[in-house]
Parts: sequence; structure tokens; C-alpha cells
Amino acid sequence: MPSVKAPKAGSSARAASQPYTMPLSPPASSASSSGSMHLLENLSQPAQTMYNKMMNSMPEGHIYTQTELTELVGISDPLRLMGLIQENMNMGLVKMLQQGDDLCYQAIKKEDAEKIQAMTKDEAMVYSYIESSGTEGIWTKTIKAKTNLHQSVVQRCLKSLESKRYIKNIKSVKYPTRKIYMLASLQPSIDVTGGPWFTDSELDTEFISSLLSIVFRYVMSESIPTEDDKALVHPPRSKKTNRKFTKNEKKEEIVYDQLSYPANYSAYPSQTQIHEFVQTSGITTVELAQSDIKALLDVLIYDGKIETIDHGMTYRAILGATADDGTSAEASEYDSIWSYGPFL
Repeated sequence: MPSVKAPKAGSSARAASQPYTMPLSPPASSASSSGSMHLLENLSQPAQTMYNKMMNSMPEGHIYTQTELTELVGISDPLRLMGLIQENMNMGLVKMLQQGDDLCYQAIKKEDAEKIQAMTKDEAMVYSYIESSGTEGIWTKTIKAKTNLHQSVVQRCLKSLESKRYIKNIKSVKYPTRKIYMLASLQPSIDVTGGPWFTDSELDTEFISSLLSIVFRYVMSESIPTEDDKALVHPPRSKKTNRKFTKNEKKEEIVYDQLSYPANYSAYPSQTQIHEFVQTSGITTVELAQSDIKALLDVLIYDGKIETIDHGMTYRAILGATADDGTSAEASEYDSIWSYGPFL
């Protein structure tokens, strides 16, 4: 379970869609015993030029349309252009992608191309489908269906690729019983891991409860006036006279006219401020996005502990709401702050 630390006393926070990859079966293994294959040396000079321009003209991973490649290499003859593309594809240096109805092309780093060249044909096929699954990963049953390989062959390929640390097995919160694989260099998407609320694919209720209490206490601390804020609020009044109470009146006869800031008060914490408080206070080592904080705030709203004001831009605690640890936004907790003296 992720660790959550209580904030120190007095701390304050004021202070384009992915393309579908068409897996292609790379050529059969041709690796030398040393593992070094110098793939570019097997290309014609024009094909080498195309590859180098694809790698260096745009950021890594850029996907080129045929029109872009025509302009990039200055070859208008489509047959000649496709010949150079195919030459690179045969060496595993370029792969073909499909975006809608268009075929596009992406250059592959030499190290990755050499890695694939060193695989068996079956391993390369399995790897290509795992690679195309991206950060979602792919189920072993799906791999078997797409490759049409026998189950024992698929398992042998997976074992070999995993032993070389090319792929890894991941757990999915959606499908906990499925064996899912993805590239070892990638991190699973939130849809797979469940985000910060899951630990080892299990909903971490203790972690969530701790954060809910901490966020509520922070919002509460920013919602109720302190002794320094007494000029902003109305003093308590007597039930009998509807005026300032006297020393002779009992505590239960006092009406707290307002235990929150006036309606025009505009310094309640925003979602951004609450997120900053959680991130900078050291209460947890888990990286939380603003969307995660929003989820916590929504739970607190649903539970009737806080409310949104200023058209949903800021948050304040609801008087009488109580945190799971018993912390309450009650008037009685602030009697020592309001002590009767200042209002007499």
C-alpha cells in the first residue's frame, strides 16, 4: 500500500489518437554470432538516405504519409519510392501503419531492428502483435488467435522474449485472471493498472480513506475562520436579546451568528491549490494528477462533507461534517478560538 503521512501542523497550501499498427512478419532470423548486423550496410545508398532522413528530419516515432516521404526524399515516381520503402521494411528498419484508409510509415531504431532480426520468425510475429498493443497490452489468447500458432509455440515465444527482457507480463484490474503482455520498455495505461487507487491490482481502500481524511481536513482548515479572522465574521449573539451576549449568559444560550466566512469571501481553496498542497506536503509518495484530486473531492461532495462554491471553482467544508478520524467542522471545536472575551 502506498504510504500516507499526516501533514505537519500548521501546513497550508496557499502557498491525437494512437494509430492502429499493422503487424508485419519480419524476415527470418539472420543474426550473426556476435549479434551485430549492420543493417544499413545491406541497403542501397538511396534506401540508406531515405532511412537517415526519416530518422533525423522529425522527432522519433513520427509517422510519415506517402506524400511526406515523396517530399522528404525528392522522389516523385511512386514505384521507385515504394521500392525504397520495401527495401527498408525487409531489413526491419521501417514498418507500415494504417491510419484510417491511408498507409503510413515509421522508421525503427537500428537497435530495435537488429533485436527483431535476431528473433525466430515465430518470436518476431508474436513480438509484433505485442508491440502493436501499446500501453494496453495483449492477452495471450488474442496472440494465439492472431498468429494462428499452436499454444505451445506461443508459450515458448513468450518465455524466450520475456527472458531477454523484451516483453513483460502485467496485471490488469479489468481482467485480473488474464495473462497480458506488453513491451518491457512501456508503462501500462491507467485503464490497465487502475491508477493510484490500486496496489497489486487490488483497490487500496486504506490509502483512499487516508487521502480523503487529509483532503477534508485541509479544506476544513481553509473554510472556518481563525482568531485572526474575527473581523470578517459576525460575533456570537444572545438568544434572548439578539444582541451581543453578556458575561452572565450561559454558553448554551449563545447563538453563533456565523461560523464561516461571509458570502463575499473569495479565498476558499481551489482544486489546483488542493493538488499543490497534497503534492508539496509530503503526505504521500504517490504521484497524483489533478484528475485524481478531483475524484477525491467528488467523493467528499457526495458524502456531504464539502461543497463547491463560486460556480464550482473553489471548495469549502460543510459545518458539522466529520472526517473518518472524527475531525469535525463543529462550533464546539473552536470555542477556545472564539473565547468570549473578544466580543464583550
